[in-house]
Amino acid sequence: MNNRAAEFDRDAASLGQSNAVTVTDTESGYIVRPGTTVLIRAAYGEMAASFTAVLLGMAAYGLWLLPTANDTEALLPFRLGGTVVFFVMAGMLYLIARRGLCCEVQIDLTRRVLRTARRNRHGRATPIRDIAIADVESVFLKRDKSGFLRSKLCVRIAGDRGLTEVAGGLEAELAPLLQRMTKDLRKEISEVRQPQRTMPTSSRVRSAFAAR
Repeated sequence: MNNRAAEFDRDAASLGQSNAVTVTDTESGYIVRPGTTVLIRAAYGEMAASFTAVLLGMAAYGLWLLPTANDTEALLPFRLGGTVVFFVMAGMLYLIARRGLCCEVQIDLTRRVLRTARRNRHGRATPIRDIAIADVESVFLKRDKSGFLRSKLCVRIAGDRGLTEVAGGLEAELAPLLQRMTKDLRKEISEVRQPQRTMPTSSRVRSAFAAR
């Protein structure tokens, strides 16, 4: 039993260096992000989005620098339309690059919140959704039956038909994180859902719905 516990501690300690998932401890809990390969790809994607946004902005402005910009009134609606389309696309790409392409899950044990967010290459995180830990029904591995796709570590939320994906990768890489989240969330949920002490019968306040 002690050997098994030591093995789990060793796996949990090396989890931060996994290729599939990265776990970073914080003062209030920990953050789960994809591995290094995915982070590098996300950074390149953000740089490409930023560069494309600049090009589209220049193209929108360049439409009014054409030699016939003030000569042909019939082309004016097309130039206006092109300017709007280019600026909208540039704005969308800029927002994507600013928010980031790296999805992460923040487990805040102090506030008892499981938070989904996006982080850009500069380290700025943009929160997407806050989920109370008390609303978490289960944490489990969604295994790939075919053996060709990656397994997924998911969280089931009460009242939500879909699943919230925390991380993806090989089952052996996700198992330590599954055990850690199960232990931490179970502890928090048990503290939140502790039954409140009932008042003595003699001291209860009689309500309008009490049996007569």
